[in-house]
Amino acid sequence: MADAATYNHPLFSCRICQNPIALRDDLLSKRFVAKSGGAYLFRHAMNVVVGKKEDRKLMTGTFSVADIFCSKCGQELGWKYVKAYDPAQKYKEGVCSHLPTKSAQAKNSYVIVSSLSVPDFHAGSFCRMDELVGPRLYSCYKCRNNVSLHDDIISKAFQGRHGRAFLFTHVMNIVVGAKEDRTLMTGLHTVADVLCGDCNEVLGWKYERAYEPTQKYKEGKFILEKSKIVKENW
Repeated sequence: MADAATYNHPLFSCRICQNPIALRDDLLSKRFVAKSGGAYLFRHAMNVVVGKKEDRKLMTGTFSVADIFCSKCGQELGWKYVKAYDPAQKYKEGVCSHLPTKSAQAKNSYVIVSSLSVPDFHAGSFCRMDELVGPRLYSCYKCRNNVSLHDDIISKAFQGRHGRAFLFTHVMNIVVGAKEDRTLMTGLHTVADVLCGDCNEVLGWKYERAYEPTQKYKEGKFILEKSKIVKENW
């Protein structure tokens, strides 16, 4: 995992372990509120584990959200907006809200300060098979970590690096990497690799930005390669 010195831009890091989690350029707003106080809204977060989604009532309405955790120490950092039910809140979909109440500047980086406790990251803090009895799942082919629900598939007609790939609205128990511009079969996109939260196998990528208007529907969604996932509970 890259440390803060690897990045050339000002960034925010986990206050517990200094793991870089967001670039300052991706900060959308500092005017959000969470249980522990002020919160920041980012268009992209990296080196974070995305948990399972759930409906949650927030100050601005009911949303489908997924908690996010530091991929290095397991600190709970905030959540990702998966779906907004109020049309006026749709702009939040696919972005992340972190839970800082203060920021301390250190050289070219910003440290996120959170009042939340640290969960036991290596002891199954995230969604495991015994927590998801019922839904059909896809898991990492290497370690059987649950990474997606069958109900979240949008399309099976995509192409990945190693053959056929599936497009999902949401994936879980994965680590989102740093974003980069990449030329794909359908044109130039800003993407971030998606890694298994348990074994770090690269499973696919997340679409952060599509430059072609016809490809905008992919933004905020995830590609998982068919060769990298297996069916569970079918």
